[in-house]
Amino acid sequence: MAAMRRVWNLFRRNRVNDEIDAEIEAHIGMRIDENVAHGMTPEEARRDALLRFGNPTATKERVTAADATLGLDRAWFDVRYAWRQLMKSPGFTITAAATIALGIGANTAIFSSMDAVVLRPLAVPALDRVVVIAEQDQNGLRQVALANYEDWQRMSHSFEEMAVRTEASSMSLTGAGEAANVETTQTSAEFFPVLRTQALLGRVYGESECKQGRDAVAVLSYGFWRRQFASDPHVLGRQIVLAERAYTVIGVLPRTAQYPSYVDVFLPLAPTPQELADRTGRRYVATARLRDGVTVKQAQAEMRITGERLAAMYPAANQGMSVRVEPLLENVNGDLTPLYYKMVMGATLFVLLVVCANVANLQFARGIGRRPEIAMRTALGASRMRLMRQLLTENLLLGLIGGAGGVALAAVYLHLTLTTMPARVARYVAGWSNISLNGRGLLFSLVLAVGAGVVSGFMPALEALRVNLAGQLKAGSRSSIGSGHSRRLRSFFAGAQIAFAVALVIGAALMAKGMEAMLHLADAYEPGKVLTFSVDLPDTRYDTPQKQAAWYAASVDRLRALPGVTQAAVTTSLPYSDDTWMTDFEIENRPYVPGKFQSAQRIAVSDGYFAAMRIPILSGRKFTASDTADSVPVAVVSRGFVNRYFPGTDPLGHRIRLRRPEVRTPWLTIVGVAQETSYSLWDESRPAVVYMSTAQLPLSAATYVVRTAGDPLALAEPARKALDTLDPSLPIDSEMTMAHRLNDNLVGLEYVAAMLGIDAGIALLLAAIGIFGVMATLVGEQTREIGVRLALGARREDVLRMILQRAGWLTAAGLGAGLVLAFALAHGVANLLRGVRSDDPAVFTGIAVMIAAIALGSSWIPARRAARVDPMQALRSE
Repeated sequence: MAAMRRVWNLFRRNRVNDEIDAEIEAHIGMRIDENVAHGMTPEEARRDALLRFGNPTATKERVTAADATLGLDRAWFDVRYAWRQLMKSPGFTITAAATIALGIGANTAIFSSMDAVVLRPLAVPALDRVVVIAEQDQNGLRQVALANYEDWQRMSHSFEEMAVRTEASSMSLTGAGEAANVETTQTSAEFFPVLRTQALLGRVYGESECKQGRDAVAVLSYGFWRRQFASDPHVLGRQIVLAERAYTVIGVLPRTAQYPSYVDVFLPLAPTPQELADRTGRRYVATARLRDGVTVKQAQAEMRITGERLAAMYPAANQGMSVRVEPLLENVNGDLTPLYYKMVMGATLFVLLVVCANVANLQFARGIGRRPEIAMRTALGASRMRLMRQLLTENLLLGLIGGAGGVALAAVYLHLTLTTMPARVARYVAGWSNISLNGRGLLFSLVLAVGAGVVSGFMPALEALRVNLAGQLKAGSRSSIGSGHSRRLRSFFAGAQIAFAVALVIGAALMAKGMEAMLHLADAYEPGKVLTFSVDLPDTRYDTPQKQAAWYAASVDRLRALPGVTQAAVTTSLPYSDDTWMTDFEIENRPYVPGKFQSAQRIAVSDGYFAAMRIPILSGRKFTASDTADSVPVAVVSRGFVNRYFPGTDPLGHRIRLRRPEVRTPWLTIVGVAQETSYSLWDESRPAVVYMSTAQLPLSAATYVVRTAGDPLALAEPARKALDTLDPSLPIDSEMTMAHRLNDNLVGLEYVAAMLGIDAGIALLLAAIGIFGVMATLVGEQTREIGVRLALGARREDVLRMILQRAGWLTAAGLGAGLVLAFALAHGVANLLRGVRSDDPAVFTGIAVMIAAIALGSSWIPARRAARVDPMQALRSE
């Protein structure tokens, strides 16, 4: 009744019952007493009385308001009490909050980065409705032939709009400051409507400008506008010269328009009638927006039928080809980026679990010291539910404090992530510039904070309530001893910390080992001694193969004449660069069967390339200066090419012809076989390679390799000046060593390896702290038992052995569980990286021994303290 009177006074203070007169108050009071006498709880009695008297509707409203006021008052009281309790133990509060902040900060930062790069890389309305459509053969996905794309538009009904664009290509920019190479793409007018993209300044081009003679307009990307034009708002109407053709800037895209993320300038696609009729030149990318109600699966089914119809109508070009429809998001992300983030996110969540286990152990130790308080509150009438709510409130408040610290750590982490990523690499990662600690990241951190508070505090709170009331009240404020159940829980959490630490450390070690192996894949080519840079020849001045071949020959001669240069050559692809093209070819006197493709990577190189790159010629000869446009066209093939297409036969003297619809290629006589060389970091299959001579089949773009006796970068400026003497308006790009290029390709992997290493270090540190805490608490609880043992004649060495033996069992259990987790993680790492075994005995054994030593070492101090217990002092304290 006293509680009900307090509630009633609360009603009066909050003006909830101002309209209830004295007579109704008396009736309500009597009704409450009657209800309690008949077995109702005070709360039930109050509700019944208020609902029976007065205006029912008004009274229900008053009851609701009273309940809300009472609930808020209790919640506020719990928060204030929890804050006071945490402030009474500043050491515990700071340690636990800092530990939680570490876990939440790492998770929030990784989630924010993953949200920008993987989950929401493109600010495209209804992104799930936008798809990429590609042709596919037995060798995988291909780009689209323009004539097939035109038929798709006419024959399909699953799409609102369909657009096509070329792959990005580099073009020389002049007339806007210093000459430079910029990435451009040509798109159909539907490209911007498909993506629902509007211009930030000006406008985008329309259908009328995607025609021959009317296509001299350009739309700039936001990043290029900022870099090249310093965000000049008056850029509209300016002329820029790309590949010596003038274009008028008509628009600038917003920052959120990032597809493709690496493109600087968008140009209208104005195909010729011959290009529109071409079904074999698969060099276009098609995107489309699904109609409302149409799924990707339904669109795929329709396009499969369309592909079969086209294969039947045009068997020479389409036999064996199918059509693939996939969401744009999957196409943008690829396979590796989501996998990287999943690995890091999983590892970081492991760290958060280690954090929760660590804080739970701290809570267990603290709960033992609070048992006198809990016993006293229970004796004064507090229910178990009331005490549980109070203890969980403390843990939630602790989680929120840690969450606030975690947000600060996440902000620092994201800043470091953005500033350490090279700009030349970041531009190729869609969504990278959008990384920030936004509302979704803050909400994620709040969820983690609440979750960490509940997970780390629920079991300790339950255990704290397991109080023997009579025994604890008799003991008063003297030291309490945890139950066997409590010790088992603490041991479980400590073992879990060790298990997660084992998995993370082994995963990080395997990742580091794989990274080290991949960084040294190109060691045979001595990449640190090779200077590389790129040149793109404008079609207007280098419009014939003869002019292109003359440029390459003259430029290589100038570079070879520089002091310190040992070899110089030109190539369209470097080893491990992942920028080769697969080309179908035919072999003379072997019938070409439509749909049964013979494919190889095509690479154009100059004479001297094999010597410059240290690639041995196994048989025949390499390219020489005598291989010119007027001599017999020749080719050098890889050993893998011979094994696949000429098994048991000498390929020298045989002729092949590349099936390149954009260029009528001649028959090439095989004159040499080169050692197998991998041109992909990720594909270990090493496809067959056909090398062509740039003197006979030159291209407009190429990469130079300059081998030096000293520092390659010291030759960058002399090389630029040497080429300026040939054509001062020709921009030279990406001057760096080959080793630097390889490192750029592995930046994403380095990021993953670094994050796994940090996660592993945190987990290992927390695991060591956790097992130290468990053993220290155990020694503190068993001080009296140890004192009795010593008083009865036990040796101190026996006590030391007893404590270390318990620590050994705990460590062994954690190691066993951790090795199981580690095998699963190692399997994923082995599938991702070269040179990694999922059962690497050296890594597994070495890490297990190291963590066992750390765990047992962290138990040494509590064990020694136990062995030095003074028996008389221990017994006197009880």
